[in-house]
Amino acid sequence: MSTTNPAISQWLNQLKSDIDIHQVAERLGLERNGSNGNYRAPGREDKHHSLSLHRQGQYGQGWKDHATGDGGSTIDLVMYAGVAENFMDAAKLLGEWFGVPMPVTPQGKPRQLTKVEFIAQKCRANTDPVIGYLVGRGISNAVIQAAINRRTIGFNDWTSPKLQPGEPNYGGPAAAFMVYNANGECVAVDFRYFDAELNGGVKTQCQGEKNGFYWTSDLRRLANARTVYIVESPINALSIETALAHHRGFACVAIRGVANVTNIDWAFLRGKKAIIALDHTDRYHEQSGIRPGMDAAYRLYDALTSADIAARMVDMIDWQEGEDINDVLQYSPSELQVRLKKLDQWLIPGMPSVDARDTDKAKGRRRIFLPAQDWSVYWRYRSMDDFMQHVDEFKDNEGDEDEPPSRSETLGDLCSFRLASLSRLSIQGHLSTINGTTDSQPETVYGITAQTPRGGNKLQREVINGDKIYNLDWWKSKFGMIWKPAQFTRMLTIMERSADLAAKDVVNFVGLAWRDGKLAAFEGQDCFFVEPQKQCLYYNISFPRGTQNDAQRVVQAYQATFKNNAAAIALVWALGCHLKAVLGFYPHFQMQAEKGSGKSKLLESLQGTIAFQVLSGQMLKTDHRRRASVSYTSHPVGWDEYSKLPKGVLTDIDGLLQSTYRFEFTRVGAALIPYLMCSPVLLAGEEVDVESLQSKICRTTLSVKKQGDIIDHDLPQFPVWQWLQYLSHVEPARIRDLHSQYLKWCQQKSRSGDGDATAKRMMENYAAIATAWAFLADFAGFPIEQGGFLDDLMVEMNQHLRDTDGTRLPWVWIMEIFLSELEAKRFEHPFCWDKINGEWVLLTRPNYIMDHISSSNHLRDKFNALPIKTGRIFKQQLMASGVVVPDHEDVERTIGGRRTAHLTAISLEKLEKLGLYATPWLPSVKDGI
Repeated sequence: MSTTNPAISQWLNQLKSDIDIHQVAERLGLERNGSNGNYRAPGREDKHHSLSLHRQGQYGQGWKDHATGDGGSTIDLVMYAGVAENFMDAAKLLGEWFGVPMPVTPQGKPRQLTKVEFIAQKCRANTDPVIGYLVGRGISNAVIQAAINRRTIGFNDWTSPKLQPGEPNYGGPAAAFMVYNANGECVAVDFRYFDAELNGGVKTQCQGEKNGFYWTSDLRRLANARTVYIVESPINALSIETALAHHRGFACVAIRGVANVTNIDWAFLRGKKAIIALDHTDRYHEQSGIRPGMDAAYRLYDALTSADIAARMVDMIDWQEGEDINDVLQYSPSELQVRLKKLDQWLIPGMPSVDARDTDKAKGRRRIFLPAQDWSVYWRYRSMDDFMQHVDEFKDNEGDEDEPPSRSETLGDLCSFRLASLSRLSIQGHLSTINGTTDSQPETVYGITAQTPRGGNKLQREVINGDKIYNLDWWKSKFGMIWKPAQFTRMLTIMERSADLAAKDVVNFVGLAWRDGKLAAFEGQDCFFVEPQKQCLYYNISFPRGTQNDAQRVVQAYQATFKNNAAAIALVWALGCHLKAVLGFYPHFQMQAEKGSGKSKLLESLQGTIAFQVLSGQMLKTDHRRRASVSYTSHPVGWDEYSKLPKGVLTDIDGLLQSTYRFEFTRVGAALIPYLMCSPVLLAGEEVDVESLQSKICRTTLSVKKQGDIIDHDLPQFPVWQWLQYLSHVEPARIRDLHSQYLKWCQQKSRSGDGDATAKRMMENYAAIATAWAFLADFAGFPIEQGGFLDDLMVEMNQHLRDTDGTRLPWVWIMEIFLSELEAKRFEHPFCWDKINGEWVLLTRPNYIMDHISSSNHLRDKFNALPIKTGRIFKQQLMASGVVVPDHEDVERTIGGRRTAHLTAISLEKLEKLGLYATPWLPSVKDGI
């Protein structure tokens, strides 16, 4: 539990460190084994005194339940004993017991309860009736009490005064199941009516949100679980908790209806084993040809597998039709325990091969049609968690009057991994990904997902072209050993027919991009790269998740850590990078810092806050690494110590940064590996020389004087995933319109007036950051005026314009090179000094200057880096800049005794105003005729 209030933080630390944890255990009434032994764990029958109290960690005291693995501080112990519902309630109770009251802080206006929160509060007031109802359904009192203590169960007896008993929505006594979001806020209450007829035959109803939210009896238990059972209803979840009461490391999740399967974000199950136990035995629907629960289980399995979550199904083929989990519990808890351990082992999950006498059981369970030659061998394959076997021998027993016919089988090892899915993937073309146009060049590949012993409960995903599916060397190199090659390739033939089951249209992009003409958010698990480590730096990223309150805290912390929003500008730039697919461009970012100003600390904090990577200078020395770091993502990447790279590398980098201001697609190598280079780059260093990129960067400057509060280590991560989801639902036209409005605002605030073309583009860049700030304020729920961000952004923009005045255009860079060559006496083309109207001028041809730079070996790298390479364009920019003396752009002079025509007179005084200096010297000049 973290807080931004120093007094509260100090109080919590005092509770953890100063109060004797043994006195807390005594106050909780925990039974101890002797004077120095362990305690009995609360909330269950503990025969072995599994709870130990000891000294550990930063605060000196702690506890651990050795039977479950749970542990924590003194405050956590109060929660574990079930006498407090949440962390702060436990802390307040502990303070009251031992005379350490919570410090008084200024209180704002209390938040008004939502309708759902009000209903949940009423349902928790009297829970006795629901205990009797659930006990009658076979659920143990201990499981019920634990859920009541976690505020997830209650009782509702509301009836409508406008309706008569027996009419739909009349109401009546009902078990209430409270649903909470990740922030601990109640978002829904589900009702299961004791007497459905009293409510007009309606058995269940919901108040609040349904789509995307699941029910669990204990969020903390779910977070710590290694195995998660997924069921349809809360009563089924409680039934499993009852049957497996003495098992540890598991939790249950209720999806609250089969339609919710694809609406829930299953990312919270990554690293856990998911066991699907929906109502697979729902009655077969003759018209649709499906069993609703079984069909939902198929879709759930595909969704979990796509998220790289190891999933198995409970085998319910032998259950009675219409029988659900709670029905089995009421019959026998031990019977339910046995049945839950019997998992589906078929090659295609949920599709059994049954005896001809049991064809009715297979109705609604046939996912695909297999021709006779495949069906005849399908039954030989068996799948374990991370292993596969093959039936080598079998013997049929005819049976007799006392025993039914049976079959004995001898299994042999097939391979050292489980093939979870083989799916056909259509990868969207890069043009459709970046601008939302109709896809005209999709690419078909195949996704292979398997579970290996070394990977645990996280599935391993690979992408393969069709011509390599039967390459066993590839399978061995990626997944593991194959002991029966012939049987394995025969299995692949069957699995090829299942390629359509989880077939999908894929967008290979991490961040915000277009899918079928609509904006959508993508992270690593959504992508199927052929060479993931080479093609995208964030190929395996899971974006941080959190709440609106987390977003507010992060923004406030970054506004406070450096004055003038110096750090907040960097944060907003990084979050705004995901607008690139809509705007069509997005600037890079220059973070220039004094020595000791805290740049490294800020970069470290940014990496943790939004989960972006900063690459060292060593990583940037090869073209391949640079290309891979900016490919297929709108999530920013940092290049640290940019100023220390060799000059040759900087020249190559310049071209890459120029192209990634927008988008660039290329294919590299003999295999023609595709790269879509588009990621905005944060350039950091003590001196970041980006002269040629001035029109494509924004900046912030860190200094010791600007330092503020240090960012706390316990600052939550910014909810990037929710931010992307939010942006994906914003109308693209609204984003572009708001950018146009902020561009006009930037032009009004600009001190350079209309400025040149480069200045206008720089204003567009800063307008993009202002647009990101406006949407961030709306997303996080704070006023757009907070901290004076926009004003500080304009100050930075005007300073940037002022510092680069006269150096933004290529002609200035060319003049710097030319004047340096002139002073070094290396310029051998005709030129001269003269006075026109009393003002010193330099006369030469622009073509001479470009010829000199292009033909000088020591200037080759500089010439290659110039965006213009012809004297004609150079002269056009000179004329437009105003440094050429009026009416003297084409004059004649005698230089070295020879007449030289078509010279351009460049004013030295006007050059000096732009920071370009030249001192006249011989040769002497003569006026032309």
